Amino acid sequence: MLLPPPPSSLAQALAPGGSAGPGARAAGPELEDEAGLGEPQEGGEAAGRGRAGAMAECAQRVAAGTILEPDRASSEAEAAASAAQEAREEGACPRWGAQHAGARELAELYSPGKRLQEWISVLLCFSLMAFNFYNLIFCVRWEHAFSVIVGILAGVVTADFVSGLVHWGADSWGSVELPIVGKAFIRPFREHHIDPTAITRHDFIETNGDNCMLTVVPLANMAYKLFSLSPEALHQACPWECYVFALAIFVTFTNQIHKWSHTYFGLPSWVVFLQDWHVILPRKHHRIHHVSPHETYFCITTGWLNYPLEKIGFWRFLENIIQRLTGEKPRADDMKWAQKIK
Repeated sequence: MLLPPPPSSLAQALAPGGSAGPGARAAGPELEDEAGLGEPQEGGEAAGRGRAGAMAECAQRVAAGTILEPDRASSEAEAAASAAQEAREEGACPRWGAQHAGARELAELYSPGKRLQEWISVLLCFSLMAFNFYNLIFCVRWEHAFSVIVGILAGVVTADFVSGLVHWGADSWGSVELPIVGKAFIRPFREHHIDPTAITRHDFIETNGDNCMLTVVPLANMAYKLFSLSPEALHQACPWECYVFALAIFVTFTNQIHKWSHTYFGLPSWVVFLQDWHVILPRKHHRIHHVSPHETYFCITTGWLNYPLEKIGFWRFLENIIQRLTGEKPRADDMKWAQKIK
């Protein structure tokens, strides 16, 4: 499924040769890679430029001509590359990636207790998933065909919206210092914006543990129904249970899909095929979110809803309401971690 292009301001920020206007946002490390500014990902680390104040400083130095050679590069991408290289040598711009001070501190907060929670969640989730699938296939009848297809598509779309809502909430609000949820659930979102390729170094358990925890309860409720309801009741409930199952499947694998969107080497051909046809989140599509200050394109299951939600200003509308009610600014904690230098 192909969607309309991103908003013009975002497209301009992403265009390799596009000129950066006054409202242009700083590019994250993956956008630098696209323009040849970042280091290769094969080594397991993505090192790029810093963000926020440091990025602004570098941009000012480029504009002033203090970094580039007098004759200037033939393109803005080459100019930015030269600026980034000299800034790195002088230490003016903190590094993106695993060498960033904030990224190192956040990575150290991953605890044995968190690892245990992820293992338990994965085991429970996939056990329930297998049980439900085995029993669900015996409930499906030919007369259910249309409603089951509609239910599955609705489950995928709902999962995409849920992924955006959770992603937006964790990116924009809360703090790593919050009791329980801070280190356990908000920490990975803060780390991801500073070191986007850290997720590619996470194993299956760390990548999918939290999403498995979210789906354990609905999968357990579904297993109870499949075990206890009469055949007639199951026959009537089959389309709804197919919707719930599809929703649970795609929510469970959302972070795995997200990980694939940051992986540029060694992906299976079938994953690349699904990305290219926008069945799951494509790599280029997700780069739009990683344009600082990470304020749009939050849906990371399929990405189908990103353009329409951006077009109607859905996330800005929610942020304005919350900011008026609480006085809190969205992504303030995210920016704090991005600006850490030691």
